[in-house]
Amino acid sequence: MKEINTDICIIGGGAAGLSMAAGAAQMGANTVLFESGKMGGDCLNYGCIPSKTLIANAKTAFQASNGRKKRILTSTRPDINFDEIKQDILNVIAKIAPHDSKERFEELGVRVFQERARFTGRRHISSDTVTVNFRYAVIATGTRPFIPSIQGISDIPYLTNETIFSLTELPEHLIILGGGAIGVELAQAFTRLGSKVSIIEANSILHNQDEAFKASICQLLKMEGVALYEQNVPDKLTAKGDRITVHTNQHVINGTHLLIATGRMLTTPNLEFEKAGVTTQNGLIKTNQHLRTDNKRIYAIGDVATKNRHTNMASAHASIAIQNILLKVPARINPNNIPYTIYVEPELSYVGYSKYAAEQKFGKHNIICLNQNFETNDRSATDGNVVGLVHLIAKKNGRLIGATIFAPHAGELIQTCTFAITQKLKLSALARLNFPYPSYGEAIKYAAGSFYSKKLFGSKMRWLVKLRFKLLS
Repeated sequence: MKEINTDICIIGGGAAGLSMAAGAAQMGANTVLFESGKMGGDCLNYGCIPSKTLIANAKTAFQASNGRKKRILTSTRPDINFDEIKQDILNVIAKIAPHDSKERFEELGVRVFQERARFTGRRHISSDTVTVNFRYAVIATGTRPFIPSIQGISDIPYLTNETIFSLTELPEHLIILGGGAIGVELAQAFTRLGSKVSIIEANSILHNQDEAFKASICQLLKMEGVALYEQNVPDKLTAKGDRITVHTNQHVINGTHLLIATGRMLTTPNLEFEKAGVTTQNGLIKTNQHLRTDNKRIYAIGDVATKNRHTNMASAHASIAIQNILLKVPARINPNNIPYTIYVEPELSYVGYSKYAAEQKFGKHNIICLNQNFETNDRSATDGNVVGLVHLIAKKNGRLIGATIFAPHAGELIQTCTFAITQKLKLSALARLNFPYPSYGEAIKYAAGSFYSKKLFGSKMRWLVKLRFKLLS
């Protein structure tokens, strides 16, 4: 077996691992990367990229359908060509794949081994062909779908996010177990493509989200035809022919396809943490605020170290690890600076504190909540959108600490608020911004400006203005 020495050894070639490898190698560190599966990990192959491509195709179909309802388009409804949609997903993955490829990373100077690795000591990682002696190691092995223990599940041909994009035909009736982000995104997409869709959720749909936004999304899904079964706990699954039946504590739901979207769990098979002095806690690899494990030479980043499992969080983790390992800067992750988006349409995007979290931390009397809907937004009127809301959370002194946007392109709009929070700006900075007209971004400006409206348009200001002109005369 070959033995090599390296500065940094990374296990996992997904979003977190690749960001770490690229940064470390380009900064001059001798870097080794192990990835036993597909380069690019979940995001490229089974997550962000295929799902957003599917959603984009579904949006096109939905817009065409709406055009006919408004009599803008007069032709009959076209058939959905699911083969072309599947090919489009493959084409997009293929277009992005070279950026995550073994060849590109080797050009950057990373030694890539597409083999399964494991710890063989506190500073040793081995595969079937090589042993790596490292100065530092980074665990970035990601997560995999959590499969719940339900009677009959082993006898059912269920789908997960890793297999649903391999479907060769559009499901007639897709049953989705789980009402989180993945569940609602795919529910809307498949409904728009022509499938009948049912979501079964043991709790409530998007139960971690603010009640007002959650209610808006549920109403939207229902309007588009998605059947929602909340507070329904699946207790048995059966299959007969091409039909799948889900028995819950309240209902019996029949469909043709079953998607399991009930959460994620660590992908750490046979890594032999005990040999490295690495431990897990509450379903995650145990790390401190600097992402360092119990072994000071080993860090854990991405999905294995946080329950906020988003690609941009994985990239942020990689940056923190690079600063701590290479620059010896005691950097720590600040989750309040990381925005997240749920890609339903309209999108739901948020950053920083929610209203509830801010009240718990600072006290209800110490925060300000500002809302601006899109009923008076001219871009919303021209586009024919009827729903939307900007929700800003600030301290009493006006400093922005949280924002939630439910609107078209919310994932783009939230960046303005993310910058303001990161730079510790006040609402006045947002109120002074000039957005293009007409644009959805104006709602952010008006929401922030409402903080000052009472003072600006109040009786005291009117008295001062009248006094000024009186003195001028």
